[in-house]
Amino acid sequence: MENDSDNSTEPLSVMPPDPRHKDRRHRHYERPLKVRRVPLQHGWYWLIEGFMLWKRSPAFLSFLAFSCLIAIIVVWITPDIGGMLGSILYPGLMLGVFNGCRAIDRKRILSPALLISGFRRHAFDLLLAGFCSFIVMTAIQWSTWPIDGGKLWQELEREKLDWTVFSSPPLLYSSIVTGILSTLWLALYLFVPQLIGWWRLSVPKALIYSMRGCLFNLLPFFVYTFCYCFFIIILSALVINFFGLVAEGLGVVVCTVFILISAPALIASFYVAARDIFGFPRRRKHRQKKQAPSPDLRKR
Repeated sequence: MENDSDNSTEPLSVMPPDPRHKDRRHRHYERPLKVRRVPLQHGWYWLIEGFMLWKRSPAFLSFLAFSCLIAIIVVWITPDIGGMLGSILYPGLMLGVFNGCRAIDRKRILSPALLISGFRRHAFDLLLAGFCSFIVMTAIQWSTWPIDGGKLWQELEREKLDWTVFSSPPLLYSSIVTGILSTLWLALYLFVPQLIGWWRLSVPKALIYSMRGCLFNLLPFFVYTFCYCFFIIILSALVINFFGLVAEGLGVVVCTVFILISAPALIASFYVAARDIFGFPRRRKHRQKKQAPSPDLRKR
């Protein structure tokens, strides 16, 4: 009788709830996003690692990169709304290319469907980021109107550009203002597709973290820009001109080969920079702990 009374008053053990019944967003644990300050030499490392990543799968990475670029160009030349559509689709397509770089980096299965993988889960945020970019670039375009009365953009829309016109004071000042504002927006927008796709951030948070990533690593980006301008632009121009002088038409072949290699590698270098500065979210499933039975249940 005493045992029965003790058992009746003691609360029964309750198993913890099954985590599978929770919302999908709570199934994984994600480590907090932190912006890393990388050393100065990482700017050179990003460029070299981009070429090494392209070397691991040249055909697949070139396919993704040029498919993305061709799609944006085709949409961009569409009359009336081409510029807006190109800006809106840019983040999603670039995220697909970065996902392809991530698959190559982690030795996963490569598929052409990775090009549109960015639109599967984060389509709204990516399209919203592209629309915000279009609004900002339009505002930058109109910001030079009080300086030159819109002459800068009228000159840029012509089929044949006369570069001597840009040395005049009104167009020179508006070009400087446009270059500064465009560079600031590029720093603000550089890592937005990766932050939205990998870290599931909203557009405002992605813009803030992208700006912080660039500001905290100004020196590595300066080294990256210097190395790119010197080794990719200047030396390549000298090599192409040299082969053009050796044989007629050989310079065109060398230039084509250079573009086929450098364009995918350049995009891969931005993937390496994002991986180096922000890393990847580490997710792990919650494991249900097994609870030992109570002593009374063992006696039974």
